[in-house]
Amino acid sequence: MDTRRLARASRLTALVTAGGVTGLVLVPIAVNTATGGSAPRVLGPYTTWLWPALALLSAVTAGLAAWEPLRALLLRGRPAHPAHRAAALERVERFVRDRLDGSLAGEVRRKVGVAPEVGPRLPARPRTALVVVGEPGAGKTTLLLELAGRLLEAARQDPLRPVPVVVDLGGWRPAEEFGEWLLRAVADRYRIAPRVVRRWLRDHGVAWLLDGLDELPEADRAECVDRVAALKLGPVVLCGAAGGAHRRLPRHEVVQVEPLRRNDVQDLITACEPRLDGLREALHKDPELWDEVRTPLAFGLLALGYRAGRAEYRGVVDTYLVESAARGSGRPERVVRALRFLARVAQRQRDLVARARLPHREVWLDFVGEAAVRRVFRRAAPAALAGGATALCFVVGVRLGVVPGAFAAVAAVLVPGGDFAVPGSRRGTRWAVAGFAAGAAGFGGVAALGAWLGGQVARWPAAVAFALVVLVALAVAYAGTRDRYWTVVCALAPAGVMVLTGPSAALLTGLGTGLAVGAVAGVLVGGLTAVWAGLGRPVAGSLRWLPLAGLAGTGLAALAGAEVHPAALGPATGLLVGLAVTPVANRPLDPVAELLARPLALEELPPRRRALLQSARDRLLLVEGFRFPHAAVRDHLAACDPAELAADVARRRADLTPSASGPTA
Repeated sequence: MDTRRLARASRLTALVTAGGVTGLVLVPIAVNTATGGSAPRVLGPYTTWLWPALALLSAVTAGLAAWEPLRALLLRGRPAHPAHRAAALERVERFVRDRLDGSLAGEVRRKVGVAPEVGPRLPARPRTALVVVGEPGAGKTTLLLELAGRLLEAARQDPLRPVPVVVDLGGWRPAEEFGEWLLRAVADRYRIAPRVVRRWLRDHGVAWLLDGLDELPEADRAECVDRVAALKLGPVVLCGAAGGAHRRLPRHEVVQVEPLRRNDVQDLITACEPRLDGLREALHKDPELWDEVRTPLAFGLLALGYRAGRAEYRGVVDTYLVESAARGSGRPERVVRALRFLARVAQRQRDLVARARLPHREVWLDFVGEAAVRRVFRRAAPAALAGGATALCFVVGVRLGVVPGAFAAVAAVLVPGGDFAVPGSRRGTRWAVAGFAAGAAGFGGVAALGAWLGGQVARWPAAVAFALVVLVALAVAYAGTRDRYWTVVCALAPAGVMVLTGPSAALLTGLGTGLAVGAVAGVLVGGLTAVWAGLGRPVAGSLRWLPLAGLAGTGLAALAGAEVHPAALGPATGLLVGLAVTPVANRPLDPVAELLARPLALEELPPRRRALLQSARDRLLLVEGFRFPHAAVRDHLAACDPAELAADVARRRADLTPSASGPTA
């Protein structure tokens, strides 16, 4: 533990101690004394020191709690302060250590006992830009991280040596200014303020280790290299595939990572006997397999696939996937589909992270299968609206009478057209039932809440209630028409009704119910329409049948004993004014659309995502940090047929005897 960590741990210990003594001991005693009680006898003659001790420890606790924020605030204005460099070195070292320990090579070393040595060793003081090239899986990133470790050690020994930072270029987009993006990437990964990095850039105090050029589309790589050269970052180390983009650097030196030789593979297998005897046997039976084991990545994947003994060779990546998944639990197709979905998301994000939390729907919405779209938009969403119409008319019928309930049923035509309805089979009854129940419960609760709020407003003075209804009518009419003439005309209707009936409690209850339900219905339909538009499907379907669901709710209210009041002008007027807000509230609100899009992912990704990721991690389908072992594995999963791969996993699982079912992790 270095001095900074020791100091931080000491401050935290002192803060917990001082805060505990102050809050749990001194404060209760002081309160008891101040309210006429007595201090504990154990204090004896030290009772007089109670208040000074309380003030002192309170000040110490407050000072310790404010130490880190105040220090960060003071250092923020001093980018040249040495504390920034020390913190940066610590964070970069932690990142490099975690990335090396959690890499595929680290997993192979832990499970098998050996890992291929990657070479050649990169120079710690390159005179010009250094470009590391090699085929995918050759170990370029490992070399980069090992170089970062040596540069970190040198920077700790010599304050004039630059601070190394590893940045993945895959997250850059051509529309972004490269220099600003680079500063944001460093800030996001290492929590180093852009102001500090700018200061270091002026003094050439940063060693840039740029990885992931291969993650960029072919058309963007040359532009990325041009922008790296234009920034004049000093000597940089750039990892990429052989040929092409890196040649645009004005001066550079190329380091070629050579593939593994046959003797290297044989020595590795011999070093961990008898764990890889199955791989030795496979290489002996099929000499052409030697051409596959050319890189540390290929050897690592096959070593993990064969670590339990004999395996059925299906290709490097497929062997690794099938053998690892076959020794796990759960339905194979469910696991494979989830991993394929996560691999596609990571591929689009240009990283290796298998995310437990879904990103914005624009990233993954087009990965959703037709079955999920049909269940949500053909069954669940229309059923939820039908349940809402039924619940609304039932609540209105019970609270205001059957006639206003019938008016509410007819007013269901105000719900905007169902742009999101999709034709399909009649399967998905459970989704329809769940959607109807959720809609009935949700809209029923909203309607009851709106009715209660309307009843509370009815207790206000009549003039205030009259003005409120007119103002609401004006606002709704203007928001819906944007025409002053029609706004005034629409507002005169409820005003005329109130002249005849007065701002009755029934009218205000109907207004509150209509406003609440109309707003929720409009927002719901707007969100569903936004999700449907993101799917890129044509407009289809209609919701003109919703009044039938409303009439069913009115009928249920009549069966429940709702009264029939012929003079229902007041409540019907309030209800219609409130429900007129439905088309106004029909807006594609992004948070609502995000929430409504989540059920579409359930077809690919189960709700218990963290458990699935942990299971995949235990079976080495993912490495530390829930990352895919390599871009080659991610891309293979993203392009696989889940049914076919799951069938291979199921067959292999059936072939394994109980005694050969390990290892577990």
